[in-house]
Amino acid sequence: MTVTPFSGDYSGEYGTGGAATGSSTGWPVLGDVKDYLRLGADTTDDAVVTNQLNAAIGWVSSRVGPQWLPESGGLLPYPLFTVTIMEAGRLYRRRDSVDGTIGWGDMGVVRVGPKDPDIETLIAPYLNVVFA
Repeated sequence: MTVTPFSGDYSGEYGTGGAATGSSTGWPVLGDVKDYLRLGADTTDDAVVTNQLNAAIGWVSSRVGPQWLPESGGLLPYPLFTVTIMEAGRLYRRRDSVDGTIGWGDMGVVRVGPKDPDIETLIAPYLNVVFA
């Protein structure tokens, strides 16, 4: 068995997610994404954050090999745990840039790219490769 951040005495860096810190699935939970976004105890956007987290879990699940998913009996590798949180945060912040741009006051308008290079780098080793 491969050692992961969720085996042994791993305490978790974020909220209450992860198999060793409270989530029986190994996927991040609402508190993890709220910690990442620095939303604190504010519950105003919990429904929106939950929707984005569910979308991020679906996105990661559809891109990686099944052997890496908790639903297949494995433990979610820490990079995929982090990718899921980062993607949920990106989706949450995306609502501020509906048309793909975001204003920065005196600095003008900045285009928001469709992909985060850090997310793509972290998920790359786990991608489900299909040969046609």
